Amino acid sequence: MPDNRNALVGDIRLFNRFYTTRIGLLDETLTQSAYTLTEARVLFELGQRPGHITSGSSGMAGFLTWALHLDFEPAASEIARELELDPGYVLRILRKLSASGLVGIRRSSAPLSRRMLSLTARGQAALASLQAAADRDLARLTGGLGDEEAAELSELLARVRHLLDGATACGRLP
Repeated sequence: MPDNRNALVGDIRLFNRFYTTRIGLLDETLTQSAYTLTEARVLFELGQRPGHITSGSSGMAGFLTWALHLDFEPAASEIARELELDPGYVLRILRKLSASGLVGIRRSSAPLSRRMLSLTARGQAALASLQAAADRDLARLTGGLGDEEAAELSELLARVRHLLDGATACGRLP
């Protein structure tokens, strides 16, 4: 790697340390809530795209699968793939969120009557609270910026996403 790439890596690591400290990502929980960053992200994913498929078994096998939360595995695999996390870890998070009453399973209206994983009303309220707290924190973080600085920051953030997305798409980043 050329020296300028080493400097870039150093700059990114420096920024990551600055930003994670500034927004409190090193705290055990997100925005002084009961949830870790990963748990909050799984809640967010379920809130953004409700209806992750669970297993479709019926009868006693279906009941046992549901009762033991084994039917979360297809949804856990899908979420894990999207977030690039270990499926077992996501499965444990889904079980925890279900036990807390934040995630539930409902029957779909589709002819095959498959079951879908989604946020309960309590889960939607928890997600809304997390999002409001994060919005307040970011508004406080950027509150001292003038209009031109805020617009510049917004453009720079979009540029960073574009550059890193393009590097990933071209296989330049792992």
